[in-house]
Amino acid sequence: MGVCLSLDQDERKAKYRSDEIDKALQNLAREESNIIKILLLGAGESGKSTLVKQMKIIHNDGFTQHELNAFKATVLENLVGSMKYVLNGMGLLRINLEHTKNKVHAQTVLSCQRCYDEKQIMLPFIANALRALWTDRGVRTSTKRGFEYELNDSAIYYFENMNRLCSEKFIPNSTDVLRARVRTTGIIETCFRINDVIFRLFDVGGQRSERRKWIQCFDDVRAILYVISLSGYDMTLYEDPSVNRLAESLKLFKSICNNRFFLDTSMILFLNKVDLFQEKILHSGRHMRYYFPQYKGSDADVEKAARFVQQLFQQQNKNPGKVIYPHFTTATDTTNIQVVFQVVMDTIVRENLEAASLL
Repeated sequence: MGVCLSLDQDERKAKYRSDEIDKALQNLAREESNIIKILLLGAGESGKSTLVKQMKIIHNDGFTQHELNAFKATVLENLVGSMKYVLNGMGLLRINLEHTKNKVHAQTVLSCQRCYDEKQIMLPFIANALRALWTDRGVRTSTKRGFEYELNDSAIYYFENMNRLCSEKFIPNSTDVLRARVRTTGIIETCFRINDVIFRLFDVGGQRSERRKWIQCFDDVRAILYVISLSGYDMTLYEDPSVNRLAESLKLFKSICNNRFFLDTSMILFLNKVDLFQEKILHSGRHMRYYFPQYKGSDADVEKAARFVQQLFQQQNKNPGKVIYPHFTTATDTTNIQVVFQVVMDTIVRENLEAASLL
C-alpha cells in the first residue's frame, strides 16, 4: 500500500510539472504571437539607420543623456570629414579659395587625424580653421555644388551648426544624432511596443560586404521594410563608382521581393530622402532622363519623377498576389516618420491578422 501511495504522489508531481510546462508553452506562444519581426533592408546610404534612430525617439522616449554623449566624437568627426570632402571637391570642380590665406586652414583640416581632445572637445586650432573656411566663398560654392561629387546629406547641417558643435559646452541633441553618419556593420536590433504589439526591428548594413549577414535574420520575418534613397538616382556606389545607386537598389529589391523566404511576408517600400530629391530635381540640372532614359516626364516635375521611381520598384515584383506598400519619406523629419510609420504598423498588424484568419 505504501508503494501505491508513493506512485500516486509521483504521478501527481509529474502531472503538475507537465501542466506547468504546458502553461509556460502556451504563454510563450501567446507572447510570440504578439511579437512582429521586421527586417530593415536596402542598399548603403539609403537612410535605414536614421529610421532606427527615429523609432527610438518616437517609441522609446528618445535618447538618454549617456547615449547622446556617446555620439559626440562621431558628430565632431562628421563635421571635419565633411569639410575635408568639400575641399577635395573643390579640386575636382576646379574651384579656388577666395582668400589665399585660407590655404593654411585647408591644409590644417586635410592633415587632421584627430580633431578633439581627451574630453572630446574640438581642438581650438581645428575649430578656427573650420570657421575661416566656412566664410570663404570658394568653400560655399563647392558645398552648394556638393551633388556633383556626392557630398554627404548632413554636411550643410553641420556647417550651419559649426559654432555650437565647436563650443566647449557642446552636447549632442537628438537632431545631431539623427544626422550622425556611422556605417552600419553587423546586425542592430531595436525593440518598441505599440499598444499590445512588440516590434523587433533588425537593421543590417547595406554595403555589399554586409549583405551576406542578412540570411541570419530571415527566420520568422513578418515584414520587410525596404528603404531606397530617391536622391541617389544620379549617384554611384561607395564600393563601386561604376554602378548607379538606384540601379543597384532596384536589382537588390528584385532579389528580395521575389525571394522564396518572403512569399508571405508584408513588403513595405520607403522611398526616402524626398527633400533632397526635390531640391535636386528642381535646381541641380541633373535630370532624371540623363540617368534613366526611359523616363518621359518633364525635367522639373518632382511628382512625376518620384512616381516613376516608385513604378520602377513595383515592376520588380513578379508575384501577382503580392502587394507592395509604397511610402514617400524624409527620414530626418520626425513628424513625417511618425505619421508614415503608424500607417505602416497598422498595415503589418492587419496583414498578420488576416494571415492568421483572425480578420
